[in-house]
This record gives sequence, structure tokens and C-alpha cells, in this order.
Amino acid sequence: MANSSTSTEETTLLEGMVYLIILVLLMICFNLLIRLARLYAQQRPIFTKADPEFRNKEKHQNWNWDWVMVFRIQGADEIVTRYQEHYSLRRIVERLNGGGLETKLYKSYDFEKIFCKIRCNYERLKNIAANTGYRLLMKEKEVQERMQNGFRDDQGIVWKGRQIIDEKNQCPSYEYYEFIYGKYDKREQLQSLYEEYPASNSIFRGVDRIKLIMSIMEADIKDEGCSLKLRDLIAKGAILAIFPLHDDLQLHALQNQWLSYFAMPHNQPIETIKDYYGEKVGMYFLFLGHYASWLLYAGIIGIVVFLCENLNEYYPFLIWATLFMCIFISLWTTFFLTSWRHKQSTATMEWGMTGYEELERERTAFIGKLIHSPINGMPIQYFPPGEKAKRIILSYLQVILCMLYVATINAGIFYIYAYISRYPYQDSLAFSFFPKNYNLPLILTFLTIATVTTISNEFFMPFASHLNTIENHVTDTQFEDNLILKVFLFQFVNSYGALFYIILFKGPIPDEIGLIEPWRTRRFSCRPLCFHEAGALLGTIFLVRVILGNILEVVVPYLKMTKRNHQKTDPNKDTNEYDDPFDTEIMRKRQISPAEEQFQKADYDSISLFNDYAELVIQYGYTTLFATAFPLAPLFACANNIIEIRVDGWKLTQNTRRPWPSGAEDIGTWEDVLHLMSVIATVTNALIVSFLSPIFDALTTIQRILIFIGLEFILLGLMLALFINADDSPQDVQIQLDRQEFYASKIILNKRDEEPEDYEDDEKEDIDQEPIIFSSDPQIIDEASIQNKVGAINNGSIINTNRDLSGIDLDDPNDDEE
Repeated sequence: MANSSTSTEETTLLEGMVYLIILVLLMICFNLLIRLARLYAQQRPIFTKADPEFRNKEKHQNWNWDWVMVFRIQGADEIVTRYQEHYSLRRIVERLNGGGLETKLYKSYDFEKIFCKIRCNYERLKNIAANTGYRLLMKEKEVQERMQNGFRDDQGIVWKGRQIIDEKNQCPSYEYYEFIYGKYDKREQLQSLYEEYPASNSIFRGVDRIKLIMSIMEADIKDEGCSLKLRDLIAKGAILAIFPLHDDLQLHALQNQWLSYFAMPHNQPIETIKDYYGEKVGMYFLFLGHYASWLLYAGIIGIVVFLCENLNEYYPFLIWATLFMCIFISLWTTFFLTSWRHKQSTATMEWGMTGYEELERERTAFIGKLIHSPINGMPIQYFPPGEKAKRIILSYLQVILCMLYVATINAGIFYIYAYISRYPYQDSLAFSFFPKNYNLPLILTFLTIATVTTISNEFFMPFASHLNTIENHVTDTQFEDNLILKVFLFQFVNSYGALFYIILFKGPIPDEIGLIEPWRTRRFSCRPLCFHEAGALLGTIFLVRVILGNILEVVVPYLKMTKRNHQKTDPNKDTNEYDDPFDTEIMRKRQISPAEEQFQKADYDSISLFNDYAELVIQYGYTTLFATAFPLAPLFACANNIIEIRVDGWKLTQNTRRPWPSGAEDIGTWEDVLHLMSVIATVTNALIVSFLSPIFDALTTIQRILIFIGLEFILLGLMLALFINADDSPQDVQIQLDRQEFYASKIILNKRDEEPEDYEDDEKEDIDQEPIIFSSDPQIIDEASIQNKVGAINNGSIINTNRDLSGIDLDDPNDDEE
């Protein structure tokens, strides 16, 4: 008993030291990151010429250049493709100008490239916004006044004014005139309706201008566009790059808000991020901050459970902390995802993104045959469904082969560990400073699996993206959804396969087979340490990912920038690019333009954002699927995500080009993946508690199976009940969405009222005379009228009911008697 207690104390001490070292490393990375961010967040002097003819507040044009296209200067003897010859510099610039865009071309600092800056005037932006039905925010005061006044045309009232009163306080969070969006309309009477932004002195934010200019460039020539497939131009070598330009003033203000030491995850400047980078990037950081905030609560519980598990030898009742963690993590995932659905729907409504996916256009990379639509006869791009299904099947067969490949590698690593762990190798590999529960082969095995898992995930992403491109999906949403499915399938096997092997196979199966042939299976079994081995492997994989991620995203860029600063001090280099050009004492070359500087940075495209989401989802799996084996996972995930917010923010503001902005209604299929992983987490944690936890060591296998079934039935039933009873969006958000649709139909479309009889009294026309009102329906024949008629005919004698009354008109009360 004393030896067992000593071994447990040594293991706990070693784990505590490792976790402390990891936290110290994370703090060091965090400090380096903030120092680096603040160092390069300083505004440098940029001397530019004034452009009063274009940048004029009276014209509502308080901006300059928004896009830049980069061409390579080709040599006279250089061979070019037919595509590159067709889309030459001259042809592309002609199309840009033909689409109503302004351009300015200049050579790069090294005279090897040509930069073409692109911008658009206010009137052209309004035209494309009206043609595409671009949605804009309406002024609150204008909405309020127009809804109260109604609308009247030459023929009279179209829709009446009304005072909106929330009598039962059904929408306490919003006034009826807040967050009302509508399609842009060029009619003069509506120009004062749309919200104006001081930075641009117009109704368009910077991100709106960038989106609209991109629409012009990609629109067909017959729609007054440029008919340029931008991604094809890059992929086929016609241009080197095309990207939006940073706005130095807005970027500097965003960095000061974002890259700080003490801001909590939920206090990010989400509105500023969304207005600068677009709704898709804003939605990612909204989710990241929400996820990190909820991890803080799970991390606190995880610390308590970890302490209880390491003190259960002194206080036996603390052994039940593992079961508590299993129940807690199931409820935590349910409440977290429900809370996120509410937050997501709120953001979608406030950002005007409701119904965005329904308005999504075809991908420019979609390749199809031009045919006439069988519905409306208009030309459409057609790709045979049979050919697409064939490509999808072949893609998933290759994904399955990749899954089998990584599973085979993990199996081989475990077999090598089992081989070298047997006698006589185990004695020669034992070291006195390792606790009994951890030997050198086991530690090397875990490190190898963690490294192989991380590297395999990185290599699979480009391959999956290539498979997705071959499948030729119509929209970006379909492309991304299919890519998510491929990545999830592969990473689930690659990231969690080794852990499932320990939980499902390394413990139970060798025990059953070992009853017959113990000498064959003894070295493959982890009994009685399967619970600790699963936790150790999870901790190793999780922490290796955290360390490698921060080294690659923080330390390596820090070293590169330090080296770059050192190179700038070389006296043979020209360091005066940013000096005052009016200083005559300095002999200098021309100033490097911001576009040239930004071109040298890495590209942040949709795949980059996809990788950021995939990293979070895999982390979510490590945090929830095996939380009972490693209760500190939520704590380390929370610490990592607090740093990740700054890392990603630093990457976007200083290390990459400005990404192409895009709208987003939600986080897409990632939300479905999170729901699926939450259900699987309930199963895996119940398995760990039932079969690996020391709580039920004294029970038989059949009894453990019954406990697992009962626990699983209760937890899944509870999760299902909570999901069913939870609304997708809060009531006040749904009311505000209905208000958006109704007010836009009235204010912009002038939709007529369906009930004109509800007009006020003073709106009614004058009535010449009162209408005649009968005491009863004159078309109805009743018994009293029949008796009166017959009695009048017989001059008051007894009524003869057998008399033929067919010739008498009973409807008219004024008929003469016969």
C-alpha cells in the first residue's frame, strides 16, 4: 500500500510540474505576442499626394483606393499560355475601366512587378448596390418617422402610418426601429433613409465598398461588370495577386482595441472587426470569444475534479468526482451550444445577414456548360449530376484510404511500444526518475503519436481542398460544407483514433482474450492503468498541439521579424524609404508603397479561416470527448484560446493581407459537427467512467455494461429534452426579424395595406346618405310571413294549409291581394 501511495504521489508531482511548465510557456508566448504586436502597431509616416477631385466629402467620397491587382513584368523571350495571352494587362485594365472602375498603374520598387490600384466612385457604387439588391442599415429616426407618417401617392393612401407599441413587453431588448435593414433603392425620396458612416461620409462602409467593387469585377459584361474570374486569374498565372488594401487609420484603431493584455474573451471589438473584415471573419471571432468564455467555467470545475481524483486515496468518497465530471460535461456541451445558437441568431439579425445563403451566387470557379433553364429559359451553368456524383464517390474513397493510412500508423506505433515494453527490454529502458506509471517507451510513444497526429492534419488540408475543387460545387457554401465533412472524417480518426483504441480495445479486449491465452495479450493490455494512460495520452496530444501551435504562430514570426530588423541595419541597405521626402539632406530612393508592403505578406483566404475553425473544433473534441480522463483539458483550452484571440488578431492586422470580405449567416456545418461531437462525448465519457474508472473496479463486465447503458440513456435523454425545448433564437430576436421584413416592405417597396377598412375616421370619404337596413334577411321565407300572406288572401278566414301557394310571391311584403 505504501509503494502504491508513493507511486501515485510521484505521478501527481510529475504531472503538476509538467502542467506548470506548460502554463509558464503559454505566458511567455502571450508576453512575446503582445510585445511584438505593440512594436509593429505604431503608425509609420506615409506621405501621399492629395486627390481633391476624387476624395471629396461634398461628393460623399471620403476614401481612396480599395483594391490592388499585381502583375508580373514578363520577359521578351518568356513563354506564356493562351489564357495568360488572352487576359493580358491591357485587356484586364480595359475591362476594369469598362465596368466603371478607376485604375492607376505603377511599377514596383524593384521594377519586377506592376501594381494596378482600383477604386470606384459613389454613383457607380450606388448603381451596383441597386442592381444587386445590396442590403443596408436604415437610420433609426427615419424608420420611426416614416412608419408613423405612412405613404400616400397621387391616388391616395398606399399604407397608413402607425405607432408601434409593445403592450405586453414581448421584445424588451429592442425598439421597433432598431437594426432595420433593406435593399438599396436609388429613388430620390429614399436617399435620406440609409445610415451614413462618418469614416467614409457615405452610406457605404469600407467593407461594403470592397464587396461591391468585387461584384463589379466578377459580374458579366452584359450586367455592366468586368467579367473577370478573379480566382482563375490567380490560379492560371494571369496575375500574381489581387487583394483589398488596408486602411491605416481604421487598422491602427482596431489594433489598439484588440491587442491588449487584459481584455476578456467576450470583450472583443466584434463590431469593429465585422465592419473592417466582413461578417464571416466577425462571426469566427464571435464564436471564439464565446467558446473561450464558456471554457472558463468548465476549467474551474476541471481543476476541482483533478484535485479530487488525486486525493481519493486519502478521502475515498472523492472517487465519485469522475462520475460528476461525466455528467457535468454532458450538460455543459448542451448549454454551451444552446447559448451559442442564441448569440449567433442575435448577431445575424443585428448584422443584417438573415437569408444571406439564399442570395448567394455561383462560385466563379464553378465550371459548367451554358444551357437554357427549363424553368425560365434564362442561360445557366449546367454540370451533369451523374458526373458530380462520380467525382464525389472517388473523393471519399481517397479520404477513406487516408483514414486507413493514419490508423495503420497509430497501430504500428502501439505495436512497437508493446514489443519493446516486454521483458527483457523493459528493464534496460527503465529510469529511476520516471514514476512507475510512466516509463520511457510510454512517453516516447505518446510524443510520437502527438507529433504524427499534428503533422498529418496539416498535410491533409491541401489534399482535401484539391478533392473539393475537382468535385466542382456550385456555391461557396456547398464547397465549404463538403470540405468540412472530409476534414471532420479524417481528423476524427487521426486525432482521436489512439484514444479510442485505449478506451475500447487496449483494456477490455486483451482482458477477454487473455483468459484463454494470457501470454499473447499481456503486453497489449493497459490494466489496471488504462484510465491514467488515456489521460496521459490526451494530455500529451493536447499540450503538444498547444505548444507547437504557439511556437509556429508566435515564436517563429517573432524570430523572423527580429531577423528582418537586424537586416535593416545593414549599411548597404536603403533604410530611408519612410523618411520625409521633403527633407533635402537625405539622398533617398522612392518610398515603398503600402500596396507593395502588403503584397509581401501572406494571403489570408477562405482556407485560412477554415483552418482556424478546424483547429477549434478538434480542440473542442479533445476538451469534451475525454474530459473525464483529463479534466484539466478545458483549463488549457481556455488559456490557449485567450492567446489564440490575440494570435489571430495579430495575424490579421500585421502579418497578412486584408482578406476578401464575405457575409455569413452562421458558422455553417461546423455547428452540426459540434452537436455531433457533443453526443459522441456523452458516449465516450460514459464508457470511460463505466470501464476504465476505478469507481466500478469491483463489478463484473456485465454489470459495467448495464451501468453504461443506464448512464447513457439518462444523459442522452436529458440532452435531447434540453435541445427540443430550447428555441433556435430568442423571442425578441424573432420579433425584430419580422419587423425587418415588414418595415422594409412598407418603407422601401410601399406595399399596400391588406385591410384598408382600418383607416382612421378622418381619412374616410364623405357619405351622401345612410344605407337602408332591414330587420331581417328579406330572402328568407319563415312561417310568420306565410301565415300573413295566406291570411290576407282569405280575408281573415281559417288558413287552408292544403291550398296551392305556388303562384303567390311571398318575398315581396308589398304584394297586392288577389
